[in-house]
Amino acid sequence: MSEEERMDLEFGSYGTNDRPLKTVFHGPKYLKNLYRLSPIEDYELAKMLVRVGPSITSNLTGTKSLTEQGYGSINRVYIVCGEDKGISVDFQRWIIENSPVKEVMEIKDADHMPMFSKPKELCDRLLKIADKYA
Repeated sequence: MSEEERMDLEFGSYGTNDRPLKTVFHGPKYLKNLYRLSPIEDYELAKMLVRVGPSITSNLTGTKSLTEQGYGSINRVYIVCGEDKGISVDFQRWIIENSPVKEVMEIKDADHMPMFSKPKELCDRLLKIADKYA
């Protein structure tokens, strides 16, 4: 992803001094990377509906859901999207290594939004996950 495409990614903050929280806003250039292989109608709708949202943070102070009894008790499966330009395959692999999952699946030709770029393949993977882990 080029520097220009990342430049319309806007970061902000809110919260308190003892618990600052970060926000992110995906501009249209960045969004275009997320919807690269998706139908243009889905990209256009995303541009109209985009809102400021929470950003990933390293400050998880007071978070109780990331315990072995909570988050750790759930079977997790990661679906790698091979053509994701929002999260590189290398970073997806880093996520997998640092948040262990039961299984890794892949949709090679999916962008960041596989529900639009490869809906049948995503449905296939989700049905397999449901059959195996539900």
